[in-house]
Amino acid sequence: MKQQFLRLPLVVTAFFAVTLFFYSCKKDLTGASTVPAGTTKFSVFLADDPVNYQKVLIDIQQIAVKVDTCLSNADSDPSQPGCDENHDVRHSNCEIWDTLAIHPGVYDLLTLRNGLDTLLASGFVLNGKIERIQLTLGSRDSVEVDSTVYPLQLAGNQPFVYVNIAREHLDSLSANNFQMYLDFDLSHSIRYFNGGYWLRPVLNPFGLHNTGEIEGNIRPLRSFGMVKAYNATDSGFALPEDHGRFEIRGLNPGSYTLDVTGINGYQDTTITNITVIQKAATTVGTIQLHQ
Repeated sequence: MKQQFLRLPLVVTAFFAVTLFFYSCKKDLTGASTVPAGTTKFSVFLADDPVNYQKVLIDIQQIAVKVDTCLSNADSDPSQPGCDENHDVRHSNCEIWDTLAIHPGVYDLLTLRNGLDTLLASGFVLNGKIERIQLTLGSRDSVEVDSTVYPLQLAGNQPFVYVNIAREHLDSLSANNFQMYLDFDLSHSIRYFNGGYWLRPVLNPFGLHNTGEIEGNIRPLRSFGMVKAYNATDSGFALPEDHGRFEIRGLNPGSYTLDVTGINGYQDTTITNITVIQKAATTVGTIQLHQ
């Protein structure tokens, strides 16, 4: 799922999520206690997959959701996801984009880590199958490395990010009330090339009902860097908090290996055969690093 590019992470080493709250441009219904007839409540939370940057500042301007009103979220997923809203032709007469207005601004994604997340968007859309999300980015993106801030240039000058949504990514909270999480994978999203930093956002959707997590603590203090959980088909990263706690969410059920990077003279360590279970947190306890 994620793979580190630089030893530097977003949602990504000792994390907590920053909440970006979006309001509907048509109606402000995010605080409503009931779902109006003919609509579905849909909430999106933003999380981060860490990297060793000091700051990653992303300018988020807009979010939109596409719904196929001819289908329901219980229907099977299509085998051929479209490239964008202009190329989707399965039910072109039924596909509706609902654009949500937000308080646009620049957000430090490195505040989203270790199980903390932020509400990115919440509102009501027409009943149907939630298929895609579109994020629109602004031009004030930057990254801080070694106390120096560099502009993040959008690869291809493409400000739009499309995320295909499958049935397994949605958590059903109640009738017509769904939520999901977006993992902003910084390790795959940022590249250093030709003297500059480039941003091509990679966002991985997941639901808590269909995935599990690994959590634990590392000692002594100031001995640890990145933590990586991986198997043949999936991976996730965390940057532990200053006191050593880490949490990696959104992992598919299965057996994982956990690598902990040692710093300040401490050795790396590896733990194998960690079982991740759906809708559960697997605790590895306290990991002691040695010099």
